[in-house]
Amino acid sequence: MILGDFLIAFVIALFFTIVLVASGQKHRSWKRIITIFLIILFASWAGGVWITPVGPAFLGIYWVSFFIVALMLALIMETVSALHATPEDIDKRETRKKEEALEILISTSFLILLIIFIIIIIIGYINR
Repeated sequence: MILGDFLIAFVIALFFTIVLVASGQKHRSWKRIITIFLIILFASWAGGVWITPVGPAFLGIYWVSFFIVALMLALIMETVSALHATPEDIDKRETRKKEEALEILISTSFLILLIIFIIIIIIGYINR
C-alpha cells in the first residue's frame, strides 16, 4: 500500500516536473528541477493519502486524487513563477545579495514544507 502510493505519486510528480520544465524558462537549474519534483511528489503523496479515493483504481490504488493534487500544485507553482519578475535597473551586487537572502528563505521554507508533508503522510497511514 505505502509502496504503491509512493510509486503513483512518483510517476505523477515526474510527469508534472517534466511538463513544468519543458514549458518554463526559469526552471533550468538542476537544483530547481529537483526542488519542484520533491514538492510535487510529497504534496501529491500527502494529498492522495488524505483525500477520499475517487476515480478508477490502478493496481488497487485510486490515482485520481494524487493527480488532482499534483495538477493544482503545478498550476500554482507555474503561476507564481510567471508572476515573479525582477527589475533590470537594480545594481548587480544588490541583486546578488537579495538572491542569496531569497535562496536561504526558500531553502528553509522548502525544508519546513517537506517535513510537514512527511508528517501528514505518516499520520495518514497511521489513521487508516
